[in-house]
Amino acid sequence: MGTSPGQATSLRHYTRPPEHPTPPPPATEIIPFAESEAAISASGLTSGGQALLRGLLRVGATREFPGGGVGIEYGSLLKTAARPDYLAQHIEEAAHHLNEAKTDLLLVPGMSGYPIGAMYALAARVPALLLKKSQLDRANPNAYPAGAFVIPSYTGDGDVVMHADPAAAEDIFATIIARKLLEQEERDEVTIDLRVAGADDIIDKATMSHAISESALVIGEAAMSHAVARHRAFTGDTRPISSRVAVTAWVTPLIKGYNRPYEHLWNAFHLRPFAGLNLSGVYLDPPAIAIDGVGAFAFARTGDAATS
Repeated sequence: MGTSPGQATSLRHYTRPPEHPTPPPPATEIIPFAESEAAISASGLTSGGQALLRGLLRVGATREFPGGGVGIEYGSLLKTAARPDYLAQHIEEAAHHLNEAKTDLLLVPGMSGYPIGAMYALAARVPALLLKKSQLDRANPNAYPAGAFVIPSYTGDGDVVMHADPAAAEDIFATIIARKLLEQEERDEVTIDLRVAGADDIIDKATMSHAISESALVIGEAAMSHAVARHRAFTGDTRPISSRVAVTAWVTPLIKGYNRPYEHLWNAFHLRPFAGLNLSGVYLDPPAIAIDGVGAFAFARTGDAATS
C-alpha cells in the first residue's frame, strides 16, 4: 500500500520548459478594453467565465517570469485579493464540477494556488490539502513525506520541493476513511474508494498538474494504509479492507489551451480539467490575451504590471 504519511520517500523530479513569446494577432484584431464588455456579454462563456474575464482584463497584465517565461500577472485577481464580483460565479461552477466528480479531497500546490483552492474547497465542502514549497535539502533529499516531488519554480530561479504537511494529511485522511468505514459497517468486506481532485490558479503546460496527480496517488495510498492500520489497532476490525485511489477532477480559473494541457492530462490520467477561461494566446507586445472561441483582448492597463 505504501509508506506512512510521515515516512521518508525518494523524490520524483519534473522539468518545466520555459514558454517563449509568440507573435500577437494584428492590432486590428485585438479588442480594446473599452470595447471588451460587448464582446464578453455576447460570448459563449459561462457566467463565471465572463465575470472572471472582466476581472482579469481590469487588473491583469502580461510579463516574463524568471522560471516560466511568458505569463500573466494576475495577482490582484487570484492571489492578493478576494473579489466576489469577479470570482463568486466561477467558484460556484468549479464547486459543482467537484461535487459532480464526488471528490473526497482537493490537492493544491503552493501558496499562489491556495487562495483560489481554498475558495473551491469551502464552496464544494471538500477538504483541501496544500502542497507547500520548501528548498531542496540536497544533503538529505529523502527526508520528505510520501508523495513529495521536485519541480522548477515558475516565478523564481531554481528547484523547489512540493509536499504535504504529514499531520494535516493524516487527520484529513483519517476523517475521510472513518466516514467510509462507517458507511460500510454492515459489510463483510470493505472497499474504500478515494477520489482526489487537483486545483491550481493556472494550468500552464500541465507539468504541475501531472506532478500533483502522481503525487496524489502516492499520498493517498500511504495515508490510507496508515489510517486502516490505526483503525484495525483501535477497533480490532479484521474484515478484508481494500482501497483504491484515483484522480478524478481538476479545476482552475485559467488554462493555457495552446500548450495542449487538455490532451496531456487526458492521455496521462483520462480526465479533462474544468477551467474558467481557456487561453489560446498570451502576448507581450501589445499586452493581450486571446480566449478560445471569443477573441483577443487588450488589458485595461498597459504599463508595467505590479508584482504579486
